[in-house]
Amino acid sequence: MSLVGKLAARVHWLIRSSTLRLTLLLSFLFAIGMAVAIVVALILGREAVLSRVDTSLAGLAAAVAANDVPRDTFSVIIRPVSALDGLPKAFARAAERGGGTVGLKKDFRRSEEWRVLISEDNRGTPVLIAVPLDDSLDALDLLGNILWTTAGLVLAVALIIGLGAGWLAQRRLSRISGTLGRLAEGDLKARTGNKRSADDLDDLARQLDRTADELERLVSQTRYLSASLAHDLRTPLARLRARLEMMPEGEERGAALEEAGRLSDIFDTIMRIARIEAGVGSDGFEKVSLGDLVTDVAGIYEAVIEDSGKRLDLSVNTAATVLADRQMLVQAMANLIQNALVHGGEVITLFAQGREVGVADNGDGVDPTQFLEIVKPMVRLDTARERDGTGLGLALVRAVADRHSAHLILSENAPTGLRVALKFTEL
Repeated sequence: MSLVGKLAARVHWLIRSSTLRLTLLLSFLFAIGMAVAIVVALILGREAVLSRVDTSLAGLAAAVAANDVPRDTFSVIIRPVSALDGLPKAFARAAERGGGTVGLKKDFRRSEEWRVLISEDNRGTPVLIAVPLDDSLDALDLLGNILWTTAGLVLAVALIIGLGAGWLAQRRLSRISGTLGRLAEGDLKARTGNKRSADDLDDLARQLDRTADELERLVSQTRYLSASLAHDLRTPLARLRARLEMMPEGEERGAALEEAGRLSDIFDTIMRIARIEAGVGSDGFEKVSLGDLVTDVAGIYEAVIEDSGKRLDLSVNTAATVLADRQMLVQAMANLIQNALVHGGEVITLFAQGREVGVADNGDGVDPTQFLEIVKPMVRLDTARERDGTGLGLALVRAVADRHSAHLILSENAPTGLRVALKFTEL
């Protein structure tokens, strides 16, 4: 896989990571909460500062007589409301509305923002008293900067810790998921290898390993019993066949030999399925051209199909090359051809298209609701057993598909018939 492909796969993995998405969601909610808290704190802080300034201005106004003040000081303005000459017009507008905060476009006595209060002096004369707010608001701005910086640092640290914890948790979940995937592909020896029990993920991994141990034991026992049964029955079956061959020629002898041969074929197929299912990994795999494969299979079985009174068609369209066990694929194609000979119509088509390879026929077809059933071992739609067959043909094909991590796809063949394909995944 190229570097870009690996990067895209990693990004896709990150996007699909529930733990990382949860971390980002909690970090986002934390950031929103911190931002709201800081904004509210700054608003309330500003209101508290202005309220404190107003209280101080009211106390200062009540302590002096405006007419006795010779002139404004540099930092405090005290004027009778009727004598506001020399002050910016914004002060007069603030006086008309009863005071408030005045913002100036240019510095006035080194300040652009003033707090104005209309009150009474100690003689009861209405006065305007104002002080610059720069120092008070500078302190508030400093506090705001400290809060924003602290919030940013805390968010960054929380995000780093959360992403780190989420990354580690996701890696552990990926290991568990990978183990489950390998088990699903038939690798019954796949384990997480986790030995500790620090949290719920460790418990889950250990439980998975225990389940896999039991699954491997049961499957191995089942495979062993089926293979042993088929193998052990072949000896008495061979003896029975030998005795039948010693019988005088006749119709009964021929029928008995035919049934014995049929039983022998069933046992052989069971053992082949067991051997295929027991395989793990890609040992013995090679690059196989699906187009060449179906061409070779067509050459092998063309005469057999024509002798049965049917026609063989070959369809190859941009066939891909896959990593596979060639002999297994030939065996699977042979089973599909045999299935089409028994149950299909007059035309049997071998096809290879893209990463798909398989067989189609123009017979009566199969009800789509039965697709999942007919790939099971020993399942036959002909419950009366009037046609030849063992019910193992498609089961073997499914075993081959599973061995190659390919999809076994059954579909209706237009206009009539059944289409069976093995679709290989990307390399």
